[in-house]
Amino acid sequence: MKYVLTPICLFCFSSSVIANTESDYGVTLEAGATHNSELVVEEIDQRSANGDLGRYLSLDLNGELTFQESFSVKAGYNISDTDYQDTDDFDLTIQRLYGDASYEFSGFTVGVNQHQILADLAGQEFLDMDRSGIYLSKLLNNRIFIRSEYTTTNKEFDDLPDRNASNDALGIDTYFFYNQAKAFFSVGYTSEDEQANASELSYDGDVYRATVSSKFGDNDAHKLQLKWRYYNRDYQGLLPELNTPRNDERHAVTFSWDYYFTPEFALATQLQRTTSDSNVESADYTANEIELLLRLEL
Repeated sequence: MKYVLTPICLFCFSSSVIANTESDYGVTLEAGATHNSELVVEEIDQRSANGDLGRYLSLDLNGELTFQESFSVKAGYNISDTDYQDTDDFDLTIQRLYGDASYEFSGFTVGVNQHQILADLAGQEFLDMDRSGIYLSKLLNNRIFIRSEYTTTNKEFDDLPDRNASNDALGIDTYFFYNQAKAFFSVGYTSEDEQANASELSYDGDVYRATVSSKFGDNDAHKLQLKWRYYNRDYQGLLPELNTPRNDERHAVTFSWDYYFTPEFALATQLQRTTSDSNVESADYTANEIELLLRLEL
């Protein structure tokens, strides 16, 4: 994995532009526990029906520069680590390095971004992924926000060359804000086409999603959020063991509640139920996951 992110844009700024530059940064730390009734690594169809309790840690660093209130550059680094108590084969560490550049015109915003992701499984590198995107967004009457993005992703798996793939996706999300922007409802859709080295792992997919979110209480100390996500994938090649193409459908419902003791310190809880239907045994399951984390935002 390349740890030096390819520059997205090169600009020469006059002294007047630099003088009108605003900056912001953030650091988020999380620590806690997670329990899942089914341990799953979706990317390689690895699953264990024996649930396990795991320790979870994460660190997120991010920064933003805004020039002349129109041109913004963002960058960040995130690392998360899940260490299960009894099942070392599912211990997972994910690192992500990203950059984003956008320009706000009078009626809309155009931006590009780049993500580099490295995942280690059971202490060994197993996935190296890079994703590039271009997006267009617009805010209507300070109440409706629409964002459309095209992304292209390349995946490389250690010791699993048949799963190496390129993915092209086009998606759109619409957000409806209310209660002085303390709450919103969103719906989204993505169409994707993934071409793997092995034809039986190549697919066309549809992803549907919806979210309801609200902040309330003294100083907006409570944040409730309910998410729904559904996808289906129609695979192209025949599976040798089944003599038919693979077909996957998956529903996931996630409920989360964050309580902020102070503006910087919170207790984060999450419940998620996933139902996956597939003619491949390792991808046919129902899982229940719960997380309990402490979060510090600086």
